[in-house]
Amino acid sequence: MRNALVVGPRLYLRPTEKEDGEQITRFQAEEPETFMDRGRVPFSPLAFSAMLDEVYGERPPSDVWLTACLRETDALIGTFQLFGIDWLNRTAETGAWVHDPAYRGQGYGTEAKHLLLEYAFDHLQLHAINSYVWEPNTRSATAVLKQGYRPAGRLKWEDVKHGVLRDALQFDLLRDEWVVARDAWRASLAAREES
Repeated sequence: MRNALVVGPRLYLRPTEKEDGEQITRFQAEEPETFMDRGRVPFSPLAFSAMLDEVYGERPPSDVWLTACLRETDALIGTFQLFGIDWLNRTAETGAWVHDPAYRGQGYGTEAKHLLLEYAFDHLQLHAINSYVWEPNTRSATAVLKQGYRPAGRLKWEDVKHGVLRDALQFDLLRDEWVVARDAWRASLAAREES
């Protein structure tokens, strides 16, 4: 494990590096999902590097980008972010993307998101987190509910795809609520290992 900040049973999170840009942009270019809000947006490793320079150059940072890697092989499978960190009120928005489709639907995203929330709540001492999910992305909406988030509203006509206005669903999560969801998730992992 290289530069691990938080470690789970199968994954660890580390700071996202400029060198990740080539692999991440390749995953984005090859994205098979059709429900993505704006489709496949061209993104280059150079643009990724410039974005990280901007993110990492701000003090204190308003965004934190972490990369989810497999413990066994260090293979990059996704990126997980904290956006718009309000250090005074201790809040932020989360973002998550399992880039490699081979690792979707197997609990890797849930594990990585729990690690991100552990980093946010236990390491950065944040108090409240929110998440926005584009309405057609039902997989993400289901995932955030499993991670302890609660529905908090709907932003009407947030974006357009194929000439159709779509909503964004808003979810929020307090640290105490996450602790309950985290403990339930850990108990389910332990029960799986026993059977």
